[in-house]
Amino acid sequence: MRWTKLVPALGLGLALTIPGSARATDGHFLHGVGAVNSSMGGAGIAAPVSLLGTFYLNPAGLMAFDGMRVEFGAEMFEPERTVASDFGPGGAGSTTSTSSFVPIPAMGWSYKFNERAVVGIGMIGIGGFGTDYSADPTNPILGPRPFGGFGQVFSNYQLMQISPSVAFAPTDQLWIGVSANIDWSSLAVDPMPIGAPAFDPGTGSAFFSSAAAASTAFGFGAHVGVLYNVNDMIAIGATYQTETYFEDFNFKTTWANPNITNPTNPMAFGFPRTIQFTLNLPAVVGGGIAVQALPELLLAGDFRYILYSETDGFALADPTQPFNADGSVSGFGWEDISSIHLGADFRASDKVSLRAGYNVTENPVPDGLSMINIPAPAIVKNHVTFGVGVRPTRQFEISAGYMHAFENSGTGPILNPAAPAGATVTNTLSENSVSIQFSWTTRGSL
Repeated sequence: MRWTKLVPALGLGLALTIPGSARATDGHFLHGVGAVNSSMGGAGIAAPVSLLGTFYLNPAGLMAFDGMRVEFGAEMFEPERTVASDFGPGGAGSTTSTSSFVPIPAMGWSYKFNERAVVGIGMIGIGGFGTDYSADPTNPILGPRPFGGFGQVFSNYQLMQISPSVAFAPTDQLWIGVSANIDWSSLAVDPMPIGAPAFDPGTGSAFFSSAAAASTAFGFGAHVGVLYNVNDMIAIGATYQTETYFEDFNFKTTWANPNITNPTNPMAFGFPRTIQFTLNLPAVVGGGIAVQALPELLLAGDFRYILYSETDGFALADPTQPFNADGSVSGFGWEDISSIHLGADFRASDKVSLRAGYNVTENPVPDGLSMINIPAPAIVKNHVTFGVGVRPTRQFEISAGYMHAFENSGTGPILNPAAPAGATVTNTLSENSVSIQFSWTTRGSL
């Protein structure tokens, strides 16, 4: 097989065979995609240095890549999560979630017809969340379910995006890009608070059903962007990604209260039920600037705003009341957040590039809703990133990156009338990831 056919084939195979299971950095979004974009703090709306980052941030940037370009890579992501609870006289404890490195795939292809038009497609993991807390009798919030705890808590949300894209240049300075976002997601949660619990008659003890058997859903949205090259030194960009509307998750499960055994009761233990839940992807607005400060040094800065508060699944009609009348939770109750991304790319030589970045984001989870967000503790705020790129030839580059998200915590009340006054729950999260990326072009040099 010729090299020109081998590289795209390997990239497609990688994107299709590695399971995508991302973990949150900016809310439940990755701060950046691919080793190059990630190591620059996720900045790239006006700095299309990487094809993978361009599909994620601003499709107008596809105009920057000549000929045919292929990029593929993988990120190994490891979150460190802890939940602690304090019931006062009822005891206090802390539990760490099972952690392991999770692979997140990314692949992109583009072809530039001429100086005015380019097409491409990206297949990238862009976000998610997850926890795996064992039942823990020393930690009241994870104690046995009949006595006020959740028992074990497990969640796994995966989010993949396919983006067929087109970009064109009405003038030499102005670029415009459009992507159709075709998203796939998978969600598993145990216990599942979206479904009404089965209450014990008289005692009030509640049992939420399990949704550990994952359900999947497809969603559709759009992404538009512009990039204006002010001069040879400065470029500015803007982007808007619509809300992505997903079909419902449908969880096939059973009623969970072992104390309801009467077969005439529709909530009898083990009887089948279906729980439906809609979790859309929020709209994102962003702007960026890139400055070629020196021939060897590119500086980039982005601002993004994520609209969680009006997105199905994240929104609450009343942020002070997350529960429905039947005891189910109506949504995560996340707030809109903004993030700032700063990055630098320094060409130390024709063969080597050095990259670094910083990203700060707001925490979307209100402290008062910490308890219902135990399965989705997307609360980290500050990230530092580093990376290096090596070019064995003018048309091929291998890049590696590292990201660390510093530990952050959120504490709120136990939203259970049976809990003692002043009882609290605290979520803590930090993250590390390493990534590798391969870039190849048929024209010019990288």
